[in-house]
Amino acid sequence: MNPRFLDIHVLQAMPLSNLNRDDLGAPKELSFGGKTRMRVSSQCYKRATRTTLKDLSTDGLFDFGDRSRAHGRSIITELQGRGWDEKAASIAARDVFSTMDKTEEAAAAEEAKPKRGRTKPKAEEVEGSKLLTNVLLFLNTSDIARLADLAEQHRDAYENAAAEGKTKTETAQISSKELIKTLKAGTGAGLALFGRMIAALPEGNIDGAVQVAHAFTTHEAKLEVDYFTAVDDLLTGTGKESGSAHLGTAEYASGVFYRYATIDIAELTRSLGDEKAALTLAGLFTQAFALAVPSGKRTSTAPHTLPTLVYTAARTDRPVSLAAAFEAPVRPNQHGHLDTSLKALGEHLAGLDGFLGTEGRLWHAHSAMLSTQKMQDSLSRDTSASSTDTSANTHVSADVFGDRLTLPALTERISAGAK
Repeated sequence: MNPRFLDIHVLQAMPLSNLNRDDLGAPKELSFGGKTRMRVSSQCYKRATRTTLKDLSTDGLFDFGDRSRAHGRSIITELQGRGWDEKAASIAARDVFSTMDKTEEAAAAEEAKPKRGRTKPKAEEVEGSKLLTNVLLFLNTSDIARLADLAEQHRDAYENAAAEGKTKTETAQISSKELIKTLKAGTGAGLALFGRMIAALPEGNIDGAVQVAHAFTTHEAKLEVDYFTAVDDLLTGTGKESGSAHLGTAEYASGVFYRYATIDIAELTRSLGDEKAALTLAGLFTQAFALAVPSGKRTSTAPHTLPTLVYTAARTDRPVSLAAAFEAPVRPNQHGHLDTSLKALGEHLAGLDGFLGTEGRLWHAHSAMLSTQKMQDSLSRDTSASSTDTSANTHVSADVFGDRLTLPALTERISAGAK
């Protein structure tokens, strides 16, 4: 029997960093258990995981696609490679995406709204802006060739419009029905995992098989303000030219983060149409999710740590997050926050087994930076002096995390599917 769901849990210590900023440039926060925690949004980790997936998958087995406003440029390049004139190809690209894109009225209304933080560039600020859609579209890489094939069916109309000096045809040549059929001709790995929403063309929507939670610190955390200066390399530093060339402040945070994602294996299999491919992709996703590090402020902080623990559970009943293990924020002992976080997670997992039983879990396993003995020490340590919970401590065995495997071996276990 193959699992219906695969739960992935990660504990990871992050040094001073700003992985995911709010509209003021500060690390994102949340309140949980009555205390402030640092947070990294699910969207941020999805993006980091997608890029890591592409880095890990070099065999060309999966089509992870791209999310962009510039797919029109790819269509033009594809058509020019087939001998099309650039003007006709541009008209075709515009027609292909006109149905998927927002109406001009909707785009104008959005442009008139007040913006907070960074926004997409205005059309006049972008070279070749006529080739940009108003919304991000998530397409398979293979969709470009299929959409170009669709444009080929209306080549005469596009070439006639180009010959008359027009920038578009008077009426749309490609119907919604044709477009939907083309978009549904294939679902690549990226779309199967993360899904797609096209507001202007709901029939082209795809439900993603992956759900990702916002990562948060297992403990109370506070922002750190970094006061910094910049020095001018060419000024002499004497007289009026002395002193700093720039002064500023930046906000950072650090802590132990709990991360969680779950994969609906059944949904992934339906989207890909191949059970073996779905399991292989689930294993690859697990590795990518474990290794992904968001790119925010990385040149200033280099926050390239590895997880201390990656715990996976293959389930037949339902997804189960372990976030509630940290509703009471852990407090550090002499071994830090990781030690008490590991204990809190192990105790919660043991309690879960006592509540649900193990019938819904096909198998579970983990990869860890710590030795089994050190993990056992953490799970057995008396934390009454360093925890918000002063009740009697329970000692849990490291077996609560299942078999111990390397991360590559864990990936292979998932790809194998059956217990």
